Amino acid sequence: MLLAVLLALLAGYNAWALPGALNTEHADLTVAGVWDTLREVVADFLQKPGIWLAILFIVLFRFAEGQVQTIGPLFLIEARDKGGLGLTTEQVGGIYGTVGTAAFLVGSILGGYFTSWLSLRRAMPVLIIAMAVPNAVFYYLATVLPQDLLHIGLAVAVEMAGYGFGFVGMILFIMQAVAPGRFQTAHYALGSGVMQLGFIFSKTISGDIQMHLGYADFFLWTILCGIPALVLMAFVKFPATAPASQP
Repeated sequence: MLLAVLLALLAGYNAWALPGALNTEHADLTVAGVWDTLREVVADFLQKPGIWLAILFIVLFRFAEGQVQTIGPLFLIEARDKGGLGLTTEQVGGIYGTVGTAAFLVGSILGGYFTSWLSLRRAMPVLIIAMAVPNAVFYYLATVLPQDLLHIGLAVAVEMAGYGFGFVGMILFIMQAVAPGRFQTAHYALGSGVMQLGFIFSKTISGDIQMHLGYADFFLWTILCGIPALVLMAFVKFPATAPASQP
């Protein structure tokens, strides 16, 4: 109910503050016109130099993350006699809702400043390695199986800080290396869509892999899944001179 009230207030503010008329001076809003524009946008996207390598890089960048984000919470609540940590849903929500959220925000801000300082090309290897931090943390938890909630909370904080720090790299890669051109906003949306499709694919296969490997070996597998993106970045086109902007 509170979310509904908040959205209603935001909708009311937008209805008051945003322009009342759509600027259609240069737009053909007929069905044929919209279809032609869509085809032009997609064709221009697919004809960009190095776009297929960029698409593969985007998918591989989040390949391990999608698996960990799916199985990690299940591992935390799985019974200890089945290899999990045996936490309650309330405990998991409390950890991620407090230290997890704070660590993610801090990691994201630091990742943005780090990339801005070093440039996207030079920062990318560190950002990819940072994306492996959650995998390493869960491998540690699955191996040690700590019982102390503070111990687990600190591990989750490290996980989320690494995730926030590294994820900045993919947002900036799409923004700087994929989106620029005639249809920058549309191409950023297409790049984000490709990223999400790859993320969903990795989530889809994660359950079968975990059932086959068990928790500890599964998290070790996800660490190895980050290597292809690290190798591929040597062949991907990065912006030559544009500095990385802060998110």
